[in-house]
Amino acid sequence: MGTILVVYYSQTGNTRKMAELIAEGAGASGKHKVKLAPVEKLGMPEFVRADGFALGSPDYFTYMAGEMKMLFDRALTHVKEIKGKPFVSFVSHGGGGGAIESLDKLGLAIGLTKAGEGLKCQGSPAKDAIRECRELGEQLAKATG
Repeated sequence: MGTILVVYYSQTGNTRKMAELIAEGAGASGKHKVKLAPVEKLGMPEFVRADGFALGSPDYFTYMAGEMKMLFDRALTHVKEIKGKPFVSFVSHGGGGGAIESLDKLGLAIGLTKAGEGLKCQGSPAKDAIRECRELGEQLAKATG
């Protein structure tokens, strides 16, 4: 059984709610252990051991939260260990959503493989966004094997 980490930073709770829904979707098949991992509590050994990743952040001026950027900085010394592992990205925003591009770009830069289009949600997920979060998790689970 592989492990999927849903790594996120959330200040208001919107990104955390997305992370929880993505984790639900990723765990639906029962083929993977899925763990919610607030980025500020995540150690690099746990990150490196994971088999797939959902990476989420609020959008701050069309960029990810600094705490998420620090994860990518630390991961640079582990590229050989994580190369080729699948990831998806997700962003909560108040009207922009451009941070999805920085998450995708840095995920690829550290050697991960994009497993699906990133998801943007304005505010807290509701209606269609709830379904889309779960579907993104399912998609990541399929890509993780």
